[in-house]
Amino acid sequence: MELEIRHLRALAAIDETGSLTQAARRLGMSQPALSGLLQRIERNIGGRLFFRAEYGCLPTPLGAEVLTEARVVLGGMSAIADRVGEWARRGLPSDPLRVGGYCGFLHVEISRWLRDQPWCSGVSLQEDFDERISIDKVAIGALDLALVYRAPLSGHAQPPTVRSVVVHPEEPVFLALAHDHPLAALPAISLADMAEHPWVDEPPGTTRWGAYVTQVCRDHGVVLDQPHSTQCLATLLELVHAKLAIGPALASSRDRPGSVVIRPIVDHPLHQELRLFYRPGTVVAAHIEEIHHQVHSTFQARLGCNPAYDQWWLDRGRSLALTG
Repeated sequence: MELEIRHLRALAAIDETGSLTQAARRLGMSQPALSGLLQRIERNIGGRLFFRAEYGCLPTPLGAEVLTEARVVLGGMSAIADRVGEWARRGLPSDPLRVGGYCGFLHVEISRWLRDQPWCSGVSLQEDFDERISIDKVAIGALDLALVYRAPLSGHAQPPTVRSVVVHPEEPVFLALAHDHPLAALPAISLADMAEHPWVDEPPGTTRWGAYVTQVCRDHGVVLDQPHSTQCLATLLELVHAKLAIGPALASSRDRPGSVVIRPIVDHPLHQELRLFYRPGTVVAAHIEEIHHQVHSTFQARLGCNPAYDQWWLDRGRSLALTG
């Protein structure tokens, strides 16, 4: 007979109560049945585990050793059960919604709105630079909602356990420049003009974005000079402010008077798709239309962040969001 978890629980109950009768009552079995089980355990181990006397049961030296190890195992089993329970409950109304992706101001605004909804008890925000990581986290239950920008390249995979809804099929990417940069005087900047100035962007190969930029520039017969690479927005903005580089910016980025300004690229050759990813059968799934509508309202409320955004949103963006 191999020792099982029920055997360890029986030994612990006998030790804690000091009585076969009380231990049997706790375990929901008869005293003779527990006594017989203890005897079989002792035969299997090859030694007595308890002294039996009129005043009760006390562990033998061997029994004390066995009980020490048994409690370690039982503690581990309880921890496993607790952890499994936590995972089973995740995504229910009693747990904070885990929001991920990488989408700038939208994360903060949507998280604030979610926090105030009666079906949301709180929000936990987690950002990943690579959209593929965020989508995979939704698939395995590590995120409840991901707001993700994706470059328009082939080969985008969506796990079968994940659903998504488009917010913007083609949101343009703008430029961030120092307020007194020579190009800042232009209402819109061409790719050819961009190629005349140092470029700062994420390290090549970090995500699919870099490959997309290279492809678009190649299609337009230009090559960007990228001497600087960073994943830190603060570093990018410092480089831009110092006129050491120009760099990409979300269309919804704010102008920073006296520091950094946002300008559109002529004909919007660079653009991204914005999607919401979630799992079916969750709180997010039950409210996805409401969330989608709030995202649209959040973009509408962003008017005034920079003139190029205002023009794009009023001319095309709001209609794209409604039909996306």
